[in-house]
Amino acid sequence: MSQLGKVAVSNAITASETGNINPGFVPDGEKKSCVFTVDIFDNKQELQSAMNSNDQNGNFEKKRLRPRYVTDRSTYTQPEFDSDFAGVPATKHTFKEQAGMFARENVYCSWRRLGSLLMTVLPFLGIMRRYRVREYLLNDIMAGITVAIMQIPQGMGYAMLAAVPPVYGLYVSFFGPLVYFFFGTSRHVSIGTFAVVSLMLAGSVDRLSGVETVASQVNNTGIFTATEPSVGSGKYSAIEVASSVTLLAALFQLGMGVLRLGSLSSYLSDQLVVGFITGASIHVFTSQVKRVLGLDIQSFSGLFKIVYTYIEIFKHIAETNIASLVISLICIVLLVLSKQFLDDKFKKFARTPVPMELLLVISGTSLSYVFNFGAKYDLEIVGEIPTGLPAPRLPPIDIWSAVVGDAFAVAIVAFTVNLSLGKIFAKKHNYEVHSNQELFASGIVNAVTSCFSGFISSASLSRSLVQEGAGCKTQITSLVSCSILLFVLLFLGPLFEYLPNCVLAAIILVALKGMFLQYKKLLNLFRHSKTDFAIWVVTWASTVFLDVTYGLGIGVGFSLLTIIWRTNHPQVAVMGRLDDTDIYKDISIYQPVFELPCIKIVRFEASLYFANAEYFRNMLYAVSEVTPTKLKRVRRHMEKKLEKKEGIKCKNGSQQSLESQNSCNSKESASSVQSLELQNPLGLTNFDPSIDLSGFRNDGLEMEETLGSEEVVNMPVSVTDTDLKFMIIDCSMFSYVDITGVQTLAQIIKEYDEVDIMVILVSCRHNVRAMLQQSGFYKTLSADRLFLTVHDAVLYAVQSTSEKYLLKSASAPNILGHF
Repeated sequence: MSQLGKVAVSNAITASETGNINPGFVPDGEKKSCVFTVDIFDNKQELQSAMNSNDQNGNFEKKRLRPRYVTDRSTYTQPEFDSDFAGVPATKHTFKEQAGMFARENVYCSWRRLGSLLMTVLPFLGIMRRYRVREYLLNDIMAGITVAIMQIPQGMGYAMLAAVPPVYGLYVSFFGPLVYFFFGTSRHVSIGTFAVVSLMLAGSVDRLSGVETVASQVNNTGIFTATEPSVGSGKYSAIEVASSVTLLAALFQLGMGVLRLGSLSSYLSDQLVVGFITGASIHVFTSQVKRVLGLDIQSFSGLFKIVYTYIEIFKHIAETNIASLVISLICIVLLVLSKQFLDDKFKKFARTPVPMELLLVISGTSLSYVFNFGAKYDLEIVGEIPTGLPAPRLPPIDIWSAVVGDAFAVAIVAFTVNLSLGKIFAKKHNYEVHSNQELFASGIVNAVTSCFSGFISSASLSRSLVQEGAGCKTQITSLVSCSILLFVLLFLGPLFEYLPNCVLAAIILVALKGMFLQYKKLLNLFRHSKTDFAIWVVTWASTVFLDVTYGLGIGVGFSLLTIIWRTNHPQVAVMGRLDDTDIYKDISIYQPVFELPCIKIVRFEASLYFANAEYFRNMLYAVSEVTPTKLKRVRRHMEKKLEKKEGIKCKNGSQQSLESQNSCNSKESASSVQSLELQNPLGLTNFDPSIDLSGFRNDGLEMEETLGSEEVVNMPVSVTDTDLKFMIIDCSMFSYVDITGVQTLAQIIKEYDEVDIMVILVSCRHNVRAMLQQSGFYKTLSADRLFLTVHDAVLYAVQSTSEKYLLKSASAPNILGHF
């Protein structure tokens, strides 16, 4: 390359339309670009002409110059490379030394460390330090008012979904955001009641609780204490069961936080979570159908409860309360019209959507009070709502043994929803959400809420989206929302006593719209990933038809099975070479690459360990078309046949002495082997040209077992021209290898060596080589068979193999001419 050519490649520059200059590479133009490679430019005009040209349609286009590189170096085995470029050896420390280092780095006291600890445990301190009052305060106040308006109807409605009286949903909506303000790391999620976790809680409540009575005794301070409930089918009231399950779930979350298990949420894939929540939304919808229709039917729990519920609904469909149905339909229509048409127009004048839910609650309560809907039309109403805040008390713990599974499931789901939504908003607004701190925050929130007659809380997708859209900047929004809810609890609670439950049911049904829209994404999911689609469908189906708790467990189990299957059966790529390069690619993907005669290059695209070691060996046999054990067995049969033929031939001649017969045998055998050296690529001893080897490589054993040994020997076989001599295994995808993997490699190498096929390992990582060293692998394979790259190994194979084997096939590329 000329001097000008070198300059053009390393410092080629072009001026874009904006006048910016980018040295080193010529950028793609704003119009469609064309790629070309440049070697030499004799003058600047030629360079400029190459950079700017017209396409076939006459449109001007700019081209990108791709730099070229030429490498001239010796090939390296791994020991040679380590010897020439030895790195700094890793320092090994004893357990005592490691413990001392950990203590010095982490166990000490200072004011700076105390401040760092407080910032970690109480994230609001860091947020408040950087709070911009003029920029953030008004936005947070407006968002807080908006969310409070949504919290009131949703809190009451989702409390019914949890099978507890509506007022307890208001307690959750107050205490949850208040505590999360101090311990949470997300600035935009709205903590409070959530449909799915409320529904999961309802199973335990229905199974263990008696008949709930909301009797209260208000004292002068505005604090009330719930009286002992009447006992129905169970010993405890609904809220006692719900609070007990919530406290146990909180302990699970705190325990996982102490063990720093927040990262375990990564095992719950997006498809699993979405499939589970979408399936649970079917149960939420079903639970509200009876309230919309005004039916008093039996409740079911356990397997296939949704099927039994719909059977029961259709049995009593003739008993539908027309007034309840009409009111529900009116509310649903108004909510849908508001969200579809009015919200966007209303946002032009205010940053908040139309508070249609609150308007329906107010209007429904007013009309029910004026026209006495409860008595006149036999509508179920909210009932008594005490004023004030509940006194703290510890929930009963003697039922924990009966709800431990339910508590663990609801703890995982609530935390996963919190973290998933938190990460979405954190990514959008460029800040961090810490999974372990979120576990602590969720645990503390639920522990405090359970002690104030509350139930499980979680982030709500609909409220979080509205909160973020209303301009929320920090969790100051939660303080504003809690202030409004406190005012409602202290002074306005009794005003909602006449609210029909069918209004709350309609609000819940419309809130499920976002979850039902997930079905529209199924087709794209199926097109993009069949495995993820299967996870979604299995999780959804098990959640819908079995139960919410079972659905989560089955979904997690199936998801892990897909991971196990994919790691047990990874892709095995046969690599080919791009002509005149050191680039090796999968021959099934790239057409220009070709396999080299006598050489098979294989890449196993996973780590090698006990679960996939057998699969790895079988796939090597399959892609190489040589199974060593079968090949050796066929060889033995052929040798016996040839020995028998040679013995008969010598016997039919003149009577010879024993010495003459031995001489005949040896001369005949030597002559046969010498004359067929070029026709015997597999290295068979005493090879007979009358025996054809077609189809023998993988099928020798099967033919023997099916037809018998004599018939195998007499099978016609043809001699191929591209017989395997080298097996190169690309280990670049091995992130680790266990003892079983090492033993499998050793066995494979031994088997192939016995049939004159050399196995070479390339691109082994340091930890893999360390494992090979520690396990005594180099007793089986010399370290000199480990090469730095695939190309190094190929060059070694080409140098080691005579040209008569490499160039026997006229159709094969002349690879010696390429090196």
